[in-house]
Amino acid sequence: MDLIWVMFGFFAFVTIVFVALAFMYPEIVGITGKKAHEIQKHQQQDDDSTTNTKP
Repeated sequence: MDLIWVMFGFFAFVTIVFVALAFMYPEIVGITGKKAHEIQKHQQQDDDSTTNTKP
């Protein structure tokens, strides 16, 4: 029975750490954050400017 409580406590701790990391550093846990959206927006602007130019 004690092992179950230890496992439950460990699971709760890991879950809380994951949620905290997800809010502070979303890119670390695989969530697209503000920084990634800025990079994607910048890349789309670069692609638009290169595809509309005439040779």
